[in-house]
Amino acid sequence: MIKRLIGKYKSLTKPLKASLWFMVSSVINKAIAFLTTPFFSRLLTQEEYGIVGLYSTWLVILNIVITLELATGVFNKAMIKFEDDKDGYTSSSLALTTVIIIFFGVIYLLFHKPFDELIGLSPTIIRLMYAEILSTTTWDLFAVRKRFDYEYLEIVIVTILANVFATAFSLFLVIKFPEHRAEARVAGLVITHCLIYSIFYVRIFLRGKTLVNVKYWAYSIKYNLPLIPHYLSQQILNQSDRIMISNLRGNAEAGIYTLAYQVAVVIQIVTNAVHVTFMPWCFQCLRDNEPKKIGKRAFQIELIIGVLCLIFSLFAPEFVLVLGGKTYYSAIYIVPPVSMSVIFLTMYSLFANIEFYYEKTKIVMSASVLAAGINIVLNGLFIPIYGFIAAGYTTLFCYIIYAAVHYYYMLKVCREEELDVPFNGKKMWIVAVGFATLSVGMSIIYKYAVLRITISLISLFSVAGVIAKKKLFFCKQ
Repeated sequence: MIKRLIGKYKSLTKPLKASLWFMVSSVINKAIAFLTTPFFSRLLTQEEYGIVGLYSTWLVILNIVITLELATGVFNKAMIKFEDDKDGYTSSSLALTTVIIIFFGVIYLLFHKPFDELIGLSPTIIRLMYAEILSTTTWDLFAVRKRFDYEYLEIVIVTILANVFATAFSLFLVIKFPEHRAEARVAGLVITHCLIYSIFYVRIFLRGKTLVNVKYWAYSIKYNLPLIPHYLSQQILNQSDRIMISNLRGNAEAGIYTLAYQVAVVIQIVTNAVHVTFMPWCFQCLRDNEPKKIGKRAFQIELIIGVLCLIFSLFAPEFVLVLGGKTYYSAIYIVPPVSMSVIFLTMYSLFANIEFYYEKTKIVMSASVLAAGINIVLNGLFIPIYGFIAAGYTTLFCYIIYAAVHYYYMLKVCREEELDVPFNGKKMWIVAVGFATLSVGMSIIYKYAVLRITISLISLFSVAGVIAKKKLFFCKQ
């Protein structure tokens, strides 16, 4: 059997091997973060844990503004447009990124007080954030360049080692400097990344031998600048909860919310891995005019994610006790809405594939901006009254709106392109709402462990029985 598996692996094409190893790398790195959460949640106070969560949130948002996301969409496009000078474009992009980061860094140093008050973090952590943005962008540019040629081995090894060393060093610093635990947690990550990724900073310039290329710089800015609202809106929808909880209720509640959000991160490991393989396959089906295949596979994906979300929701008290202990026990009540948000996020990604295939990027941006705006308004209204629990439910509501808007736009695109609608929308929405209702409803009986576990097992066996009876995972593709 092992020889057969090895034989099958060797027969895979280079792109498939690369996809497999990138997925394995992602799973390992997410697993490291998840498995070490119980250590950090017990070493740090709720307030300190909230500060670390707030740092992660602002890091993602400021990274978009400061780097213009030059290592994302535009870079992949440029690898085709400038295929005769890929290394030159890469080093030029890194030079542009460095200039932009230095520019914003100087502005911060000159006017740091209002920025410190706005962000809500210490000047030390914000300075560390700038170093992290430069180091991780360097690595992102190097990794995307390698991925484009399906050179996966170095990326996988470095990514895993960097994560292991950063986590271990952070644990060491947190224990060594108990009076500055939040700063130590961040410093461990940043110092490790700077040391390791600085090697690739030099390598990019040695290979590319290009600093300033006006043509490349103009192309990068012109392409990515209009997409900044979309990138920002997506991250505001994902990250704004922790910022608003911190500002309106304090870092302690932000820490509780951050820990509960780790459950959603685990589920997203699966969704991201599925999406990486589903998207190109979906595009091939659209190219070959076989949309019905997409609907069958999409429904299977929805069921898998739905069951996974349900499991985490049903056993939220046990997961929270393992991750954070009794100190964070109140987080159990936001696990259901936060985890169920993932199923609607999955539906969005399925519907959006149709929009991306037909290059309807303005539609994608408008939906992101709308959902992010609603999220901010609802958080502003309900977090002051109901605390961090409100943020979980506003997130779920906004992802439902997000999926619904994309479903509407997907139908519109299908009409315009005279394409048969790939999805059975009625069935997909009934299943998603059913999972969400069962999950949220189960939180009412969290205190009654025996009753909850009994109902949970009955529910899971019932779902498994329906899947087996209908042979939902055995339809021919």
